[in-house]
This record gives sequence, structure tokens and C-alpha cells, in this order.
Amino acid sequence: MDLIYKLTKMFRGFPGIGERQAKRFVYYLLNEDEKKLKELAATILELKKEVSQCRSCFRFSGGKNEICDLCRAAKEKKVLIVVEKDADLEVFRKADFDGKFFVLGGTIPVLEKEIPKNIKLKELLDKLGKENIEEVILAFSLTPLGEHTLEYVKKAVAAVAKEKNIKISGLGRGLSSGLELEYSDSETLLGALKNRY
Repeated sequence: MDLIYKLTKMFRGFPGIGERQAKRFVYYLLNEDEKKLKELAATILELKKEVSQCRSCFRFSGGKNEICDLCRAAKEKKVLIVVEKDADLEVFRKADFDGKFFVLGGTIPVLEKEIPKNIKLKELLDKLGKENIEEVILAFSLTPLGEHTLEYVKKAVAAVAKEKNIKISGLGRGLSSGLELEYSDSETLLGALKNRY
């Protein structure tokens, strides 16, 4: 197989990367010196060894601690914000959100009968059952998949929320429809948090 084609295909597997952008990456790498390419390859190989997933919020972070620094710092916080992916969590961190986080692991497809294995719904239910949380903010992208995921998760946690008197809310409509959260600015995001429903 042609190596340019093979690497282009690999880059196309990245979220949000199309054919042209993938080819640009390949041609960029072809123009780099061997030392830089070896460093890049070594860093990629180290990624899985050096980065772990927190057992509390399920975000990826450096280090081998089972509980990440964010979760340790937010131990006594009463508000939990649930996001689709790590990139969304980072946006809320930049906006100085003061609470706990939980990374669901993606969105829930509309037509599939079973939820994907990477979705941490069971873990979310466990967290709500064990921790002292007063409000859960479901902060998903304002896309059809994000809206479907919000409704699905809302129904899934309804029983434990009622039993533990946990308020369930979603982001206010300060955000544009169809917007991926990771591309939101801090001010808009804080407005959506303030106007949650």
C-alpha cells in the first residue's frame, strides 16, 4: 500500500479531519527532518503509558494517580457537570467553572438499540448514588446527537435523582444550535451555565 495514502487514511480517522487536511499533515511530515519525526513517533508511543484515565471523572490526565487533581480539589463541591469528551471539560476549566466534572465518553446514537461501550452511564449512576451532589448539569453540544444524549441521560438518571433530590439541568440557550462545545468562548459558556434550565 502507498505510504502517503496509508498515513492520509490514518489522519482521516481523527475527529474533524477531512481528506485535504489529512494530506496536508502527511506532506508537512515529509518536509520535516528525521530527528523531529522520531521525537513525534516516540511521544505518540509514550502517550498510552504516561496518560491515565481518572477513576472518578474519566478524563485523561498525566500521571499514574487513580484520582486526578481536579477531582481531589473538587471533593466537597455539590454541582456535577457532565460533558461528552475531554475537550469539552477543558472549555469549562478555562471558564473557571467551580464544581465537579464527569466525562461521559461521547454521544449516544439515535438509532442504535444499545449504547456504545465507551459511554460511562453506569459509572455516572454509581457516582450519583455515592456522592453528595445537589445538581447535575448535562452539558452536551447543541447538535441533534447532543440533544438526544441529553434526553437519554436525563431519563437514565431520573430515578436516582428523584431518590437523592438531585436537580437535573441543561445548558441555557446562550450557545448557538449545532455548536460543538469545545469551540465555545468562555463568556458564552458562562452565560449558558447561568441561564441553565
